[in-house]
Amino acid sequence: MKINRQERNRTFVVFLFFGIWGLGIVFTLVRHQVFNYSRYLERVKAQSKGIVTLHPRRGTIYDRNGEILAISVQSHSAFLTAKEPDRCLKLFEHLQRTLPVSTPDAGEIRRRIRRGDRFIWYRRKLNDEDYQRLATLQKRLEEPVLLHFIKEYRRVYPQKEVAAHLLGGVGIDEQGLFGIEYGLDRMVRGRGGKVRVQRDARRRVFAVEPIDETRPGRDVTLTIDVPLQYMVQRELELGVRRFNARAGAAIVMDVHDGSILAMASYPNFSPDLAWKVPYKRVRNKALSFLYEPGSTFKVVLAAAALENRVVTISQEFDCGNGHFVIRNRRIEDVHPFDRLSFRDIIVQSSNVGAARVGLALGSERYYHAIRAFGFGRPVALDLPGNEAGLLKPARSWSEVSPAFMAFGYEIMVTPLQMARAFNAIAADGWMVEPRLLKKVEGISLDHAKGYRVISTDTARQIQTIMREVVERGTGRKSRVSGLTIAGKTGTAKKVKNGQYSNSYVSSFGGFFPLPSPRYTLFIVVDEPRTLYYGGDVAAPLFQSICERMRITERVFPLELAQG
Repeated sequence: MKINRQERNRTFVVFLFFGIWGLGIVFTLVRHQVFNYSRYLERVKAQSKGIVTLHPRRGTIYDRNGEILAISVQSHSAFLTAKEPDRCLKLFEHLQRTLPVSTPDAGEIRRRIRRGDRFIWYRRKLNDEDYQRLATLQKRLEEPVLLHFIKEYRRVYPQKEVAAHLLGGVGIDEQGLFGIEYGLDRMVRGRGGKVRVQRDARRRVFAVEPIDETRPGRDVTLTIDVPLQYMVQRELELGVRRFNARAGAAIVMDVHDGSILAMASYPNFSPDLAWKVPYKRVRNKALSFLYEPGSTFKVVLAAAALENRVVTISQEFDCGNGHFVIRNRRIEDVHPFDRLSFRDIIVQSSNVGAARVGLALGSERYYHAIRAFGFGRPVALDLPGNEAGLLKPARSWSEVSPAFMAFGYEIMVTPLQMARAFNAIAADGWMVEPRLLKKVEGISLDHAKGYRVISTDTARQIQTIMREVVERGTGRKSRVSGLTIAGKTGTAKKVKNGQYSNSYVSSFGGFFPLPSPRYTLFIVVDEPRTLYYGGDVAAPLFQSICERMRITERVFPLELAQG
């Protein structure tokens, strides 16, 4: 009897336990399926549905003749899923032997694998060869679900380093970083779309509903000519290396409409890896290199003095045998002259003679002439790093400012600003803004028609003087047999640590063929170390480019062109 009572008690306890356990289950089910129904329903919807952003294709960039400069192509990116960290680490070491990533990236990937992250980039924007290597490896894996691929657009530059500083580059997510890619980013990048996707329990997509349409970027055609750009880049590189210089820049413009046909900077870089290149190397020196122009600025002095009728080209000035002291500041000439006509002050590049003309011109008239030539404001191009230069207002000039500014000191300019000024002389006094855009898909471009900066007569007089600079003056090393060229040399000391140093900037600007110029070419070489005068460094480089343009661009003297 006692045993039966114990058995009943045990049975009761067991039933009571299972009864309470069962009630707990029922209560939990009721709580989840009745009271928390809405919350779990929303969670299920969130897991089965989602919004996916679609990245648009960036617009293609062409040169003036339809050659592709930049294009976005579909590529594959590889990522890992570390839901099984040990297996994933083993896979990662296998991948490192097949297609390794950098040491810092490898360390970060290992850390994220051990943490169990479900999405870890391995390599993005793979080229076709690398993708095939990883895809072949994936097929051989015991756990292929650990390695995945998705499609992304990859920016490609078929011309390699040609026009790299001008084009700029994009980041890993196709965002413009600098150059045209940044300046025209809103046009070129397009607009991303969105779709609503539904997934099954295994996370496979079984339905897609468009929400916002993807709009690809606009195609852009530049004024650049690829063969000419390549040649100018090559000649600039050879020139910079020949004189062991620090850097250089060269610009070729169409005289009549301001189209930039070539814009080169050196040292160069590959735009495919632009996001990895230090900023100093990717800076477009034609736009952003600020320097005192030296004697090339005497062309602006000549324009101001002749237009304001302060001088005539035959008027003589005392050049003091190469020495002139004003307010305890000394001005010297490389080659001393007693007296020179205004024409020969420019031809022989006399600083003393130019200083006397600058003083005769005066601050107000000189300042307004300089402003009219566009100095003190950036060139109208949608490019980052486009510097305005430095031009003090006339009220801030000292008594000696007109004298020193006459030969290109106390003012900071860019190579492109100087090219714009020289182009106005070549265009008979008509100032046109340099332009890079020839055509943009779906947009009508309104190119500024320009304005007159000096009279035709003044411009023609300066053209004549600049032709003599090349024929018998400081620019003789720019001469090309059978081609009439007008030009001007420039040499200026650089300021370092607040004082003038023994480093120089050498430059030469000019246009050809006379009497009806078609092209303006301006060259700057920064810190040449073997020779440093503009006539010895930049003028021969100008000559090399002109000789090749004579063939490639079919530049002939007027009498041959007409015959």
